Parts: sequence; structure tokens; C-alpha cells
Amino acid sequence: MPTTTAVNFDPTSPSDAQAAERFRNLLDIAPDPILEVDAAGRIVLANKEAEKLFGWTRTELAGQPIEMLLPERFRQEHATHRAHYSVRPKTRPMGTGLDLYALRKDGTECAIDINLSPVSAAGGRVMCIIRDISERRHTEEQIQILNQNLERRTEELAAVNQQLELRNLEVERANVLKSEFLASVSHELRTPLHAIIGFSELLAEETAGDLNSKQKRFTSHIHQGANHLLELINDILDLSKIEAGQLELRQETFALGSAMSEVLSSIRPLAFHKSIELADEIQPDLSIFADRIRFKEIIFNLFSNAIKFTREGGTITVRSANLPDQIRISVRDTGIGIAKEEHESIFQTFRQVASTTKGVREGTGLGLAITKRLVEQHGGQIWVESELGAGSEFLFTLPRPVVTGGDEQPDFTPTVVLVVEDDESSRELVVSYLESEGFKL
Repeated sequence: MPTTTAVNFDPTSPSDAQAAERFRNLLDIAPDPILEVDAAGRIVLANKEAEKLFGWTRTELAGQPIEMLLPERFRQEHATHRAHYSVRPKTRPMGTGLDLYALRKDGTECAIDINLSPVSAAGGRVMCIIRDISERRHTEEQIQILNQNLERRTEELAAVNQQLELRNLEVERANVLKSEFLASVSHELRTPLHAIIGFSELLAEETAGDLNSKQKRFTSHIHQGANHLLELINDILDLSKIEAGQLELRQETFALGSAMSEVLSSIRPLAFHKSIELADEIQPDLSIFADRIRFKEIIFNLFSNAIKFTREGGTITVRSANLPDQIRISVRDTGIGIAKEEHESIFQTFRQVASTTKGVREGTGLGLAITKRLVEQHGGQIWVESELGAGSEFLFTLPRPVVTGGDEQPDFTPTVVLVVEDDESSRELVVSYLESEGFKL
């Protein structure tokens, strides 16, 4: 530890007087306020910076107790500390680094830092080097407040996150229950609807007797309304199964062209009604690996959507591309197009982004949502490329076919059919159809 040499000046000595003058000059050019205090705690010397800080002149400070520069609440504690410091052992560090508050002449306070060093070991005089730390103290207080606010916000955020987790669990449970409920209700509704559709078709075929024109019209209305309702129920059932994780895919390798022909044959009447041309540009001899029924549902939904939003006389084109790791299929129309900001939202459930070319909204808004989920169930992706007024192109990918061996099953036509159905109306409907085709029941 460095030693400190005590300095004693004799003002009557010429050499000491000159040294004292130089000492006072050094004090005045110091950047910090400096006070010299004797053993009794009285101020002996002050520099210019001390005058600036406290607002007192050197003459006013001379001979005054150092405690006059401290607020009342610190004076007793400081006097005790000063007395303790004056008798400290030599091994104690010179600077104390006390954090205090100083009292100015105008009554205002400021935060200060004090370092003490002895000037005269014999006389007990101490040099007080003072630094105004008001700005630093204010910054520290602000940081402390910010830290407290941050801790409080962190606790609040943790509580909110916990509530969100609980709500998410509740929403997930509600979604599962909803899907299970819809699946159950939809199944119960489909059974009588199939009977209504089937018997209306039998009536239209006049197998049970001739119908007049009004009866034929009424039968057609029944058949159309039941089909529309069945379509809605099938969409809800499919969506519910997908969301509940109950949809099972029976994937196989099959010719893309044959499956596409089946869809086109069923969709052409809808296109013909609006004079829309259907162009098939599927690559020949191209196979895919998918659930055949669900694949046809995907294509049918995309064609139905294209017909809905394509003006009369337009064109719808289906294309395929053989990529290295997958098969890409696209359905492009010359319809009204879709704004870019709605390219993602159109795949949401019950979402219809625009009116049809007839000026009315059609369908349930489930077709594209189901299509997206079916594509993703197959391990593929679906997206749209479109601009308003420039038509739309829906593109999706499916895995490449899996090469497997095995013998093909021989086709055969049964001559005797056993019908097992617990619903009487459905059983009668099936029997009526099969009997008309010559089967023995």
C-alpha cells in the first residue's frame, strides 16, 4: 500500500508561503470541489469548484463546521463517521467513497461522492475531494425503476402466457368435440338424405308409374335440394374428420389420365351450362401415388371453383408436370382473378373472397379449405397464382408413385347379392336399384 506523506506549512516561512500559494493555485485548477477540514471538523480551505457547488464563498465557509454542508438528516451520522475516521488505524484505506447528499446555500440538495485523504497526520487535517453525482444518481434511479417495471412486465407476461396456454388447450378440446359432434350429426343426416335422393331418382325414372309434368318438376326440385344439402353435409363431414385426425387415406399408384377423365366427365355438364371449354393437357402415361377418391375430390373442387368464377365462354385448363421428387398438377381459368392480399385467406374455412360472375355468393366456402387439407394429408402443397381480372391458377403437388409388385385381382360380377343395412329405407333403395339391374337379392 502506498504511504502518504503529511504536509505541514508554516505561513511565516518565505519558502512555505510560496509553497502554500502554489498549493492553493493547484486546488483552484482542480476539476472537482475540494475542502480541507481540521480535526475539529471545521472548514479550513475551499477551492473555486467548491464555491460553485455549494454557493458559499470561501470567506463564508472558513471556520464553519463541515456538517453545515449536509442536510439535517445526515449531520449526526456524518459527525460520528468523521470522529471514527480521525482515529482510524494506518492500515485503513485513505478514500472512504461515501455516497451522501450535500446542501447548497439556496437550500437545494445534490448527490455527492466524497473521498477523504489526510493532509497532516499530526494535526488531523483531512482533504475532502467531492464529486457531484446528481446526474449519475438520477440515471441509476431511472435504471432501477426500469428494472422494476421490466420485472413487473415479465411477471405479467408470464401470467398472460399461462392464461393463453390454458385457453389454447380449451380451444383444442372444443375443436375436437366440435369435429366429433359434426361428424356424428353429419353421418346421421346423410342416411335419410341418401334415401330422399334415391327415391326421387326412382320417381323421376317413373318405375313406379307415370308422372305428370308438375310432379316431374316437383321431383326435380326435391332431387336438386337434397343433393345440395348432401354436398354441404359431405363437406362438413370431411372437414370434421380431417380436423379430428380421423381421415384415413388409402393411397395407391394409379394412372393420372384415367382419374382425370372420370372427373372431367362429371364436371362437363356444369361447364357446358356456361359454355366453358375444358382443356386436358395431362401428360400421357403419368402415374401418381394418392388416395384415388380423395384425389378426384381435390380435382373436382378445383374445377367447380374455376367454373364458378369463370365468365361464360371462358376456358379452364388442367396441366401436369413430372418433377424430380413429385408430381405437380395445375388448374388454370380465365376467370375474374383473386387479389394478392387474399391468396392465403381463400384457403380458410367458410371464406369466400369475392362474388361469382353471376353477382351472388355460391357454396359454403369449404371447398378450398378441404382441398388444402387433403393435399397436405398426402404430403403435398397447394397455392394460387392470380391477379384481379387476369384469371387464376391453382397448383398442387403430390408424391411420386411407389413402385410395388403383386398380381392384379380378376374382375367378376356377382349374380347373387346379400344386402345388409339396418336402415329400412336405405335397404329398400339399394334393393330397388339392384333388382332393376337384374341381380338376385
